[in-house]
Amino acid sequence: MKLIELIFSILIIAILSCGAFLSYSLALPNNTRSTLTTLYALKHTRILSLADSTYLGFLEFGDIYNFARVDSARLLQNTQNFLWQTQFHTSGIYTKNSLSIYRDTPRFASSTDFDRRPLAGDIVALNVGNSQCLSGYNNSNITGFCKDNAAFDFRLFESNRLDLLSLGAMSSCVERDTFRFYFSDFGSILCGNNIHTPLSQQIRVGDSIIMLENLSGYAFILH
Repeated sequence: MKLIELIFSILIIAILSCGAFLSYSLALPNNTRSTLTTLYALKHTRILSLADSTYLGFLEFGDIYNFARVDSARLLQNTQNFLWQTQFHTSGIYTKNSLSIYRDTPRFASSTDFDRRPLAGDIVALNVGNSQCLSGYNNSNITGFCKDNAAFDFRLFESNRLDLLSLGAMSSCVERDTFRFYFSDFGSILCGNNIHTPLSQQIRVGDSIIMLENLSGYAFILH
């Protein structure tokens, strides 16, 4: 009887230990997964820019795009702002260290005119497998289709406990609480409050570094 009780006690301890270890493991940052997700986002945006011409997109949207708050007549006049972009949200309660892939749009209201956030009326990229929005932006402010339908993996802090998402030193692409890379129709990158072509960029994702070449838009893991 005592042997059975001993075996039963050991079994319970083993189960509790496994549960504690699993909880601890899930609480640790998953920098590898965050790095691969970030690399995927950059490559996906580059592919969109090459496959989806900004200029032709303007011509098409000028005729068929209809959203009450979007100034479709100005689409042809703001090609840089309308480029496909990967935005890195580095602050906020719900958006800390998250990613978004989208096209920003001109608005009639000055407060939301090319406001550099993926709001209603902007064009957010979708996952072709499940139609989830590739954005980790605030669920209450994002475009309607993406509410409760955003890719959880793009919220790097929430999904992987990622603590560090930043640019390398002396980057000209830094903005307040965020940074982003626009991809031209030829795949090259632009960035900054005053949109310009920067030098090649290094992106810190946890303890990894992703290199982003400025003229080709090619991204790869440096280490």
